[in-house]
Amino acid sequence: MKNLPINEEHCESHLSPGLSRRDFLVSMLIASGAVIVGTNGLLEAATDRSGAKVWPKDWPTKIKPLFVDTKKHVVKMYTEVSLRHLTETTPHWGIGCPTGKYADKLILSSPAEPLDFHDALVRIGARPGNNLALDSYGQFVAGDRLNVTASWPGLKNPFDISDIFYDSTGKGYQIRFGGNRATSEKMKTGCLTCLESCPISITSNAVYPHLSGTQRKITPNSHFRGKPEVLPNTEAFPVVVFYRISSGS
Repeated sequence: MKNLPINEEHCESHLSPGLSRRDFLVSMLIASGAVIVGTNGLLEAATDRSGAKVWPKDWPTKIKPLFVDTKKHVVKMYTEVSLRHLTETTPHWGIGCPTGKYADKLILSSPAEPLDFHDALVRIGARPGNNLALDSYGQFVAGDRLNVTASWPGLKNPFDISDIFYDSTGKGYQIRFGGNRATSEKMKTGCLTCLESCPISITSNAVYPHLSGTQRKITPNSHFRGKPEVLPNTEAFPVVVFYRISSGS
């Protein structure tokens, strides 16, 4: 599958006028010094010419990948784009930690550890479901519903999770705080946000039921990948994901 072209109409409301999405990001981030290409080829946080930090003060960084705002009931997570999964699909992996077992399957990779993410959600008042066992096949994750959005420097408005992740079945996303702290610690998968109901991941998608590995190979719930027409098409590009407690059920 080839990368899709940039959909300017889709992105127009999120960008400053006068530049394409890609040109604007490259000129703003690299020329201003918000990020630079380091010696390892990855994008790194930087300062502007005056030495002031360009990265928003209340955003997480690669060194401190979680920012907890208890007043606004939001957890902000630093992640990086995996170019592989802007073209290759995955049956349920979404966002995870590269220290886990499935580092090569993630659409967005974050240095945030699952237990720290779990505890951060508790701090903002989110209630975990803790209703799934490893063999709870066909069941759906419970827990408080979370509004999940994504942003990066240069955007006027954040994207919804449905804007950045492609879902082949098209049923969409209802991310809930599954909990699963003890199971996550035991299994060490590194899963932060799974795209189907999951008994291991800290958060997961209640639209699709939990499947066994065998069933997923035969009849998966869906296939997922990042959207290259929306996400920056640069390996390890920093994307901040926002988890807010939903006012809905």
